[in-house]
Formats: sequence, structure tokens, C-alpha cells
Amino acid sequence: MGQPSVVADQATEWSFTQRGLHALLYGYTRFYQGGRWERSSVPETGPAILACNHVSVLDPLFLVASNQRIISFLVAQEYYDNAWMRRLLEQTYSIPVRRDRRDVRALLQARRMLEEGRVLGIFPEGGINREETQKGIAWLVRESAAPVVPAHISGARQGRSDFSTWVHRQRPLLRYGVPLHFHPDAHAAEVLGATMSAIATLA
Repeated sequence: MGQPSVVADQATEWSFTQRGLHALLYGYTRFYQGGRWERSSVPETGPAILACNHVSVLDPLFLVASNQRIISFLVAQEYYDNAWMRRLLEQTYSIPVRRDRRDVRALLQARRMLEEGRVLGIFPEGGINREETQKGIAWLVRESAAPVVPAHISGARQGRSDFSTWVHRQRPLLRYGVPLHFHPDAHAAEVLGATMSAIATLA
């Protein structure tokens, strides 16, 4: 199944499948996981980069469930290699990324998505609980001039497997911060530092 020819963004534009998927994720994160979240600070229109800490495979589910705009993610290629996961990820127009090397193609696709006025979800740590931040977010900020919306998830952790994490009830809390606006000439260190600091303050 390929991506829809018309790219939806607002909830009023979602397809039947997208509405059903959002409702399913909302029910799972809110009632099964017992998740709580503050009102999203993602702008109602225009491009935005949603930057969140990464503690488990549940993180993108909470970001999707707490928003009324499509959140597209940079997703590890191995998830796209799974047929049923790929079908779900295509509903959010997510972008597969190869971990073994710098994936320039994925970054260019992400930039194009922001140029189209969409929301891109990024985990600056580059992976679950990794300490090394990725410079890709700084490049995307400079290229698109999109605001960065910081978010922080607490009360969740990664289990021994993705499946064990999905079935274990954890009661996470998701908080949103004020969008950050950077000058087009901002240095990568400034963008990364301010973004990670804003995420940390939400802990």
C-alpha cells in the first residue's frame, strides 16, 4: 500500500484509515497505558519540528495520540522492513532511515516535508536513551526555518523487547513546551543546546 495521493494534515482531512488508527492509538495510550498529556503546543498550521526525549517504543504513539495533526517521524529502516508496521507508518507519511550511515536521502525528504508545511517528529538523541544528539535537527531548522516544539515523556521505559514494552502498563506523562524559534544562521550547537535544554526543563 503506497502513500495517499493527497497528503492530509489536519484531523478534518484524515482518511477513514487514519481516523481509525488515531482512535486506536488514543484508546491504547489513554486507557490501556493510562497515559496523561498536556495540551499540545504544536502550531495549528505550518511547519514544525516536534522534538522529544526517547525512552521507549511507546514515545511516538503518545505524540500521535495527543495531536490533531499528522506527525511524521524519521523511523529506523528495520521497522519499515516489517510489512504490517510499514502499512501503519505509511499512514503518517513517516520516513525510513538507515542507522548504519548518514542517510542524506532521508534528511532531504524530511526537509521537503517541512517545506510543505507539515509536522516532523524527531528524537534528537537518535535512539532510545542514547546520549549522543544528532546534528540532523539543526540542519533541518536552518533549512526550513520551522519552529522546534520541545516535548518530554516520563514514567515509561523500554522493556526487554518491543512487545513486552507494549503490553506492560506504565502510566507515562507527556509534557509540551513553548515552541522555539531560531535565526536561519543559528549555529548547530545553539540549536541542539537550546532544544535539549528545553526538553530537560519539562522533566
